[in-house]
Amino acid sequence: MKIPIEWLKEYIDIKKSPLEIAESFTTIGLLLDKPIEKNVLDLEHRMDRADWLGIIGCARDLATFENLKLKNPKYYDETATIVSKKNKIDVRVKDGGFVNRFYTQVFRGVTVKDSPKWLRDRLKAYGIPSINNVVDITNYVMVEMGQTLHAQDTDKMEKPEIVIRKGKNGEKITTLLGEVVEIDDSCFVLAQGNKPTVIGGIVGGRATAVDGNTKNIILDSGNYNQSQIRKSSRKMKIQNESVLRNDKFLHPNATEFAVRRATKLILELAGGKVLFNDDYYPVKHKPQKMVLRMGRVKKIGGLEIDKKKIINTLEKLEYKVLHDTADRVTVEIPYFRTDVSVEDDIVADILRMYNYNKFPRKILNTAPPTEITPDIYNFEDEIRDTLVRIGLHEHITDPLVPDGQIKLINALSKEKSALRTTIRETLLPIANTYKKHGLEKIGLFEIGKIYLTKEIRVVEVLSKDPRITLATLLHDLGIQKYQLNKKMEHCVSININTKTIGHLDIKGFTLFTKKLMGYSETTHRITTKITNRTTEDLSLIINRNEPFGPIYNKILNYDKHIVDAKVMGEYTGSEIDKDHKSVLIKISYDISHTKEIRKALIKNLKKNFGLIHRE
Repeated sequence: MKIPIEWLKEYIDIKKSPLEIAESFTTIGLLLDKPIEKNVLDLEHRMDRADWLGIIGCARDLATFENLKLKNPKYYDETATIVSKKNKIDVRVKDGGFVNRFYTQVFRGVTVKDSPKWLRDRLKAYGIPSINNVVDITNYVMVEMGQTLHAQDTDKMEKPEIVIRKGKNGEKITTLLGEVVEIDDSCFVLAQGNKPTVIGGIVGGRATAVDGNTKNIILDSGNYNQSQIRKSSRKMKIQNESVLRNDKFLHPNATEFAVRRATKLILELAGGKVLFNDDYYPVKHKPQKMVLRMGRVKKIGGLEIDKKKIINTLEKLEYKVLHDTADRVTVEIPYFRTDVSVEDDIVADILRMYNYNKFPRKILNTAPPTEITPDIYNFEDEIRDTLVRIGLHEHITDPLVPDGQIKLINALSKEKSALRTTIRETLLPIANTYKKHGLEKIGLFEIGKIYLTKEIRVVEVLSKDPRITLATLLHDLGIQKYQLNKKMEHCVSININTKTIGHLDIKGFTLFTKKLMGYSETTHRITTKITNRTTEDLSLIINRNEPFGPIYNKILNYDKHIVDAKVMGEYTGSEIDKDHKSVLIKISYDISHTKEIRKALIKNLKKNFGLIHRE
């Protein structure tokens, strides 16, 4: 949510700098998402707060937190004359599942022109271009209150009606931006007769757009089925400011308040006469009531907050106190707080406004809770730590793919219509991006799920030297003995005691983490004495196709003073013939005098494996 500071000060008389305001917003849950530019805050919230999609909703919380007075926008508070039957725009809803409320007013004799500078500047700071005073007012109120509105030129209507119905397969509409969108029966439209003019809750059409010649308009604000808006917008690949708000749980009452606010601005900036047209509202929402117990606030927050302060906080947030006793308060939830469903939601509001930073720090006087994290997640963290430590980059990719064996019934798009059967198919595009940027030597990995006959957790690794990466990973997991069996097409299976734990090929490897966990042993032991280690490199030339595992195990177990051995790389350059390869081993000793051990080790390796020591 973008909040221009100058616009925010319309509702709060705050003296803080933009950075200080951003810090206050962060404390109450609106995190600064990007650097502050031109005194505009770009805030991100991770709570399901529909009211935070309007600047006034954010300002209300900030005013409460800063203990400042909130200046609410001014509304048209008169009772508008009802439009005559002759001039009425008939509103008919054929498919009621799409719309919960649809509030309309008509205006006669408006003057459409450029908006005043203050209005243009505020919309520009938010990121919306100015069109004309009427259209700008609908956008302004949308950003201000978080409720969408739409204005149409009634003289351009083929019939004086708005019919809310399902779309028809093959219908097309030209949007306000000039884009032609094809409609089907999964969305709903606002139409005149057989001609759709608006894609409901998503985007308006050019056919009835307000322009410089417009004199008469109908202003509407609808409360729609948010699930339908979300599905339709994703399917048509339309994501705009209207969709951002209409796919949230907005309250039907917001439609009337938004129209009344826009009415006041239209009469001030465009003139004309306002007439009430219609209010489709079949099932009226009753105010929600809830009981807040003082003991609950203390139990959740861990501290005693004065009840007067609690009531003051609630009233500033526009909760209505209905009944007050010694140990509880009955409140009416504000219509715009569609996220409040249980008592603890109110407690969270009180604690946020109290300021989490003021909570006293105390040592717990009870035992910590029992560890409930599944072992597999802790084990995968060990894998993750090892792979990052040796230089690989972790990525988390989307498990939804364009096509596959496991297709989704309710897929949102063709590009995400199936579940992946390997992680490699979603990780390879990341590797290609690295390659384009000249980063071919950096390894990648992902730990996640693949979907076969059941969900399987795996670690997928792409590496320049997959065998070395595999050996290092298994060594750190305490697995010394494993075999590579050449029994599979294009890859070899990785086995432990005849059990397959994964697959290895020239690009990388896959390990089944649950199977692997059964063979892992902790390698972390308490050091009883401090020793000085000596390391030296050993370069060996062996047959190209000879497995290195037996040689490695021989080196590691040859002498008690050899505490570690790591394969650092392989070399098959021009200095070595095509039938051989050079392997570089780094050996660690717990003593400084290694000459005799090294000499005896090389002799033993030559005798048992026929390899050549490369000086």
